[in-house]
Amino acid sequence: MSDISLEKNPARHAPAQAGFKRNYDDLNDHLEKLKNSNLLWTIDEEMNKDKHLHAFVRWGYVGDVGTVLANNPKRAFLFTNVTDAKGRKYKGDCDVQVGGTAGSPEIYAASMGIDYKGESLSDLSQKIFEKWTHAFQSPLPAVEIPSEEAPVHEVILLEKDIQGGAGKGLDALPVPNNTPGWDTAPYFSAGLFVTLNPDTGIQNISQNRCSLKNSDRMTGMWLIQTNGGAHQNWAKYKERGEKMPVALIVGAPPTLQVVGPQKVPEYLDDMDVAGALAGAPYRKVKCKTIPLMVPADAQIIIEGWLDPSKLEMEAPFGESYGNMSVEEYNHSITVTAITRRKKAILTSMISQMAPSESGVIKQLNYSAVMLNHLKNTLYIRQVKDVVLHGPMIGVSRFTVIVLEKNTPRTEIWRALEGSTTFMRSVGKISVAVDEDINPNSVEEVLWAIAYRTDLTKSVKIEDHQANGHAPKLRDREWEAKIMIDATMHYPMPPVALPSKEIMEEARVIWEKAGLPPVTPRWKWFGYSLGDWCDEWTRCAERAVNGDWLINGLRTARLVDTDAVGGPTAGVPHAGVVTWNEETGQVDYPPGFPLKDRFDTDE
Repeated sequence: MSDISLEKNPARHAPAQAGFKRNYDDLNDHLEKLKNSNLLWTIDEEMNKDKHLHAFVRWGYVGDVGTVLANNPKRAFLFTNVTDAKGRKYKGDCDVQVGGTAGSPEIYAASMGIDYKGESLSDLSQKIFEKWTHAFQSPLPAVEIPSEEAPVHEVILLEKDIQGGAGKGLDALPVPNNTPGWDTAPYFSAGLFVTLNPDTGIQNISQNRCSLKNSDRMTGMWLIQTNGGAHQNWAKYKERGEKMPVALIVGAPPTLQVVGPQKVPEYLDDMDVAGALAGAPYRKVKCKTIPLMVPADAQIIIEGWLDPSKLEMEAPFGESYGNMSVEEYNHSITVTAITRRKKAILTSMISQMAPSESGVIKQLNYSAVMLNHLKNTLYIRQVKDVVLHGPMIGVSRFTVIVLEKNTPRTEIWRALEGSTTFMRSVGKISVAVDEDINPNSVEEVLWAIAYRTDLTKSVKIEDHQANGHAPKLRDREWEAKIMIDATMHYPMPPVALPSKEIMEEARVIWEKAGLPPVTPRWKWFGYSLGDWCDEWTRCAERAVNGDWLINGLRTARLVDTDAVGGPTAGVPHAGVVTWNEETGQVDYPPGFPLKDRFDTDE
């Protein structure tokens, strides 16, 4: 088995450009902007990274239980006085930041460079969709700079500096336990793995967990189930019988950090996509001991090699699907160098049971790419929005697709099928809804399922959906998927809430009364769904104006029970009587009373 020469990566032949300036935010700039926007808590109390740090952050999520609409937590966390269980102190050398990429939709928008002032999540989703689409279509090639100009090469630690166990190498970094009480080691949960396709020279950057094993050894877990670039690259090295170079980015600039968990087309270099998101080319620099290029403006880079023919036991680790991932066999990486800034910031991502930061970033990332796939690849133009739910569900198991009114059934089912096949393990439960349903509200989606479906024709269950990285079904290696058409099959009566105008008037009175500000979480006003007529509107207006006695005169003529089919029989639109304002009399339609056919009113 032979090491790869530094000359085998074709991307390395372009000469470095000295003096090439950075024209995008690095992590320090990003945190300063979060601070100025009141989106950052700086904690200078001593914080034990092995025991309390992640538990402290978790209170920012479970302390305000709700959906992602509740923006849990409101801010990111920067810990500037970190200690560990052995009494070591990291103050002044390395801070720890959690929640700074996607702690809330506002923070995620800031990471993407999107102007977002708390509008609806669907509005933000549209902006995210447009920005990702642009980045995929117009990537900006990264520019190599010399090592001496790279902030991440301010400190260079080679093998002699990182070998030896306690207090050396990886053990000298304040890497936190992510699920204290269950995790078996500190984990980089926001680290980005850089791997290389040896056939094309294109690098892949993916966010995957990375546990510490020794001062110069760590493990990486790249999902086989999602068939991502890191795993595909590993398979190529395994087939070649060659060692594989690996770099871990810790503390990436924000527009690169959001690329890590995204599903970027394989023919694109992820750093070039990050440049498009930032609006300026990224600066990259050669690693010191391996043939890879890394972002020059990262906080920390960990370089190493792995033997594709060997695996090491790794985990347990708290996963975003809400359970602990039990011990597995995964990649063992021998660390050959650590480069970093003199004063570094180590990033960590709170994951585990959603709501969580990883849930927000995956929901907003995956939803935008799924929307792009349905609209621009499958050309289903009636698709308005896509939401992959995060809280408790963990994003990949519950998809909601919003479609325009009167979308053909063929297109509804094509969208449902497309949402379950775009990513291997995404779409176990997929639901199509109308435009009036808020796809970010599980309650509204369940309401649509409960009242707009005919289960004999609105539901389809199919087999052979990938299990994904989740608790495994022990009786077989795959799962089934269910698709639900919860769009309206015919006109329905209005939503049973006061009209929008009246609700807005009542809100003004609420505020004048000095009560706390209200932010609607669910539907807050009624609207028509098609099964309504002008006479019923006039009756409602009379009731609001106190003229309900007229409505009693309108219905005073009794009808024979058997003529209409019995109690609770509906009055068809053609059989509605009207109050004649000019004559003060009731006008009856021909053939009154008319019997409802229990069919769609025309």
